Amino acid sequence: MDTKKIASIAGDVAIEFFVPGYLRAAYTALSKSREDVDAAESQGVASLEEEARKQQIVMEFQAHQARVSQELSIAERIANSAEVQIEEFYDLSGKGHAGAKADEQSISLGIGAEGRRVTKRVIRFTGWRNQAEQK
Repeated sequence: MDTKKIASIAGDVAIEFFVPGYLRAAYTALSKSREDVDAAESQGVASLEEEARKQQIVMEFQAHQARVSQELSIAERIANSAEVQIEEFYDLSGKGHAGAKADEQSISLGIGAEGRRVTKRVIRFTGWRNQAEQK
């Protein structure tokens, strides 16, 4: 066996041991995505646009799954914590206006909007609840 093959096998083993599964899954998904884009690119713009739309839908679905997974993980940690402190602030506000002005020589229309978004979420977990307490 040559040194290049040995190095490749050693790299694969190191990745299996030291890289978490979710990172390997993300890397695999990105590699597959890149292959799909390359294949669509060689078939023309229409195929590339269709592939981009498909990947956008998949990314939105995966983002939704990640948010659900995060909330489930937080709920599980809350259930197993001795003490939990949660602070959440959400302020989504906005205002808008529209106007029109007319005189003998011109007509002016105007629309304006302003929005503000404040989000803060702090969750602190302290300790672990005893198994006897949970039952």
